[in-house]
Amino acid sequence: MKTRHAIFTVLMSLFGMGAMAQTTENNWFIQGQMGMGYSLGDANFGKLVSPAGAISVGKYFNPTIGARLSVGGWVGRGGNGKDLPAYGFYFGSANVDGLLNLSTLFAGKNPDRLFNASLIAGIGYNQRFENNLASFMGRVGLQGSLRLNDAFAFNVELLANGVSDKWNMKDDHGIDTYYNVLLGITYKFGTGFNIGCPDCEPVYYPKTYSEKEVQALNNKINELREQIANHKCPEPEPCPEVEAVAKPAMKSMVQFGLAQSVVADNQMVNIEVIANYMKEFPESKVDISGYADKATGSAEINERLAKERAQAVADVLANKYNISRDRMKVSSHGAVIQPFSNNDWNRVVIMIAEE
Repeated sequence: MKTRHAIFTVLMSLFGMGAMAQTTENNWFIQGQMGMGYSLGDANFGKLVSPAGAISVGKYFNPTIGARLSVGGWVGRGGNGKDLPAYGFYFGSANVDGLLNLSTLFAGKNPDRLFNASLIAGIGYNQRFENNLASFMGRVGLQGSLRLNDAFAFNVELLANGVSDKWNMKDDHGIDTYYNVLLGITYKFGTGFNIGCPDCEPVYYPKTYSEKEVQALNNKINELREQIANHKCPEPEPCPEVEAVAKPAMKSMVQFGLAQSVVADNQMVNIEVIANYMKEFPESKVDISGYADKATGSAEINERLAKERAQAVADVLANKYNISRDRMKVSSHGAVIQPFSNNDWNRVVIMIAEE
C-alpha cells in the first residue's frame, strides 16, 4: 500500500506541474516502442532474451526537463542453470519517468536539432502474472532521438530495471534486474501535422475567367478600338499618343513533397497556365527557380533537390507543351533563399513568365 501511495503522489505532482505549464508552448508527446528484454539469470544469454514493448505519454515543461507516464512489459525470462531449459512468464509495469534532455542542457535550445540525447530515471509498479507477484521498481536509462520532421522522431532507448528478488521466480539475490532495448516513434502534438496527408500544401491557382467574362472583355476592347479609330483630334492640337499597354507577367508555383523532385499530377495545371501564356505570347520567356526547405536535409542535398525540381518543371514545359528551351532560364537556390515563412511551403518551383 505504501508503494501505491508513493506512486499516486508522484503522478499527482506531475499533473500539477503540467497544469502550471499550460501557458508555455505545447510540448506534449506520445511514444510507441518495441524491442527486446534481457533478464539476469543462471541460463545462457540467448535463453534469457524475450520480446518487450511500451507506450508512453509525456510532456516537456521546458526545453530541458520533462516527464512521462509509461506502460510496458510483455515476457520475462528466468533459468535454474545453464544446461537446463529457461522458463518464461508474462508481466506488465507502469512507471513515472523523469526526463533530462542532455543535448539542450549542454548545447542550448534548438528545435531543429537533428539528434537529442536524454537521461531517464523513474519509479513504478511491476506486476508478474505468473504466480501473481507485485513489486515496486526503479529504473534508469538513456534515449537517443533522431528528428524526422516537426511532428515525428525516431527513438532508441536503453533501460536497466530493478524489481523484487522473486520477479524471475527465484529467491536468490537481493534484487532482480532486467534490461530493455527499445526502438520506436515519438509523435509531438500541436505541430500542425496533418495525419491524413502529411505532404499536402495549399495550391494557389492564378485567377481564371469564364467564357462569358472573356467575351465581355473582348467586346469592351473592340469598343475602345472603334473609339480610337473614329477619334478626331481638334485642330491645331495633335492627337494624343496612345501608350501601348504592357503585357502582364504570369506567375505560377509547383509544390513538391518532402525529398521529392517529380512533378505530381495535381501540380500539372500550374505548369499548363505558364505554357498557355507562352503560346499566346510567342516572344515571352520564363524564369524557373527551384527551392528546398532548410529544416530538412543537408546543404548539398537541398541544392541537388532544388536543381532537380527546377529541371523537372522545365522538362514538362519542353516535352509536353513544346516550349523551346531557349525561352527558359532555369536556376536554383537550394535552401539559401526561403521565399515563404512557412518552412514546408519552400519545397517549391516558382515560374515567372513575361515579355
